[in-house]
Amino acid sequence: MSEATEKKTTGTSQSELDLPQWSVVSFDKCEASGLTYDAASKLMSEKDTAGVYGLCIVTDDAAATVKRG
Repeated sequence: MSEATEKKTTGTSQSELDLPQWSVVSFDKCEASGLTYDAASKLMSEKDTAGVYGLCIVTDDAAATVKRG
């Protein structure tokens, strides 16, 4: 049995979207990191409403190359 099949049958698999490995970055800086995807999405909406431009959600590894704010 493959590892993916085994995880499905044991019910212990966790979506990568639920892991705290996501960051919100803007044109200027990394706005936040260590978020779940849902939390990052909510923060992105808040920042967009506040007029922060160039927002996107990336992995923390990718965000590590962006300057911190």
